[in-house]
Amino acid sequence: MRRAVKCAAANDEEDVGGGLDERGTKRPRKGVSASSREAAKQNAPKKEKKEKEFAWMDSEDEDEDDEVAEPAHKEEAEDDENEEVTLEKLEAVHSFGRMVMLSDSLGKTLKAGSLGPNECAAACRALARAKFFDNDLLEGLCGCLPRMIEGNRLSVEQAHDAVECMKELNFYNKELFSSIAKTFKQKVSTMAGGMRVVWFEAMQGLGHKKDLDFQQLLQMPPVPPGSPNYRTIRCAFFAKGGCELGALCTYAHNMHAPISLTDAAKEDGWRMRSVMLTQDQMYSVGNDAYASAGLR
Repeated sequence: MRRAVKCAAANDEEDVGGGLDERGTKRPRKGVSASSREAAKQNAPKKEKKEKEFAWMDSEDEDEDDEVAEPAHKEEAEDDENEEVTLEKLEAVHSFGRMVMLSDSLGKTLKAGSLGPNECAAACRALARAKFFDNDLLEGLCGCLPRMIEGNRLSVEQAHDAVECMKELNFYNKELFSSIAKTFKQKVSTMAGGMRVVWFEAMQGLGHKKDLDFQQLLQMPPVPPGSPNYRTIRCAFFAKGGCELGALCTYAHNMHAPISLTDAAKEDGWRMRSVMLTQDQMYSVGNDAYASAGLR
């Protein structure tokens, strides 16, 4: 008797069904309470800052940091503005950046009119050293310097600091240079040659068209009355056709006057020399005074 042949697929249901039954048995999930979730959040490590994909992208964390840093920067800026301007701080300025930090306080002090002569001169030196051009600061200095100069509160050295500052920064103020010319006109002869050159170059370079008599004195200082050169040496400006001092000039307004005492000695020296005669002249003139003068 032949055995009945069963199809192989007939057992698939059993096999698959068994497998499905095994898979269908899932593990039960444990419930998590709200309090445990909160505790987990608190104990979790802080998120690190997102790495920026592009330079222009800012993460939320960086925005929060910037908000915190802003008050600190504002406090630093307020400290710079309220920084007291002293002589020591001005003398310590040797860079552009340091002058920037002090500029706000210096401007407020100038507006208040509480800067003294020494501090004004030191401010001029500091601005020139740092090559720091600030129109408001320079206008403020030119507002107080002329009054100090005309009130004889600035020495010639301090006035020189102001002139050098204006020359270095190419800043012109007519009132300042006119007050310098008016005050120091009688003191030109006591000034050093290098200082006079700087003042003249500053006035010429910045286009100061007034006080031409003072500018002439800077080039050619006056001669004191007791000097041998007093009104003996020819005035170079008179020889050129125009002397700004006129009758007050301490040099001779005479085209026959010597240029210097050395030249005068050379011009009159021939009177002191003995007359030199040739051999023919000595035999032809005999022993007269002319010949004997030459033979001595």
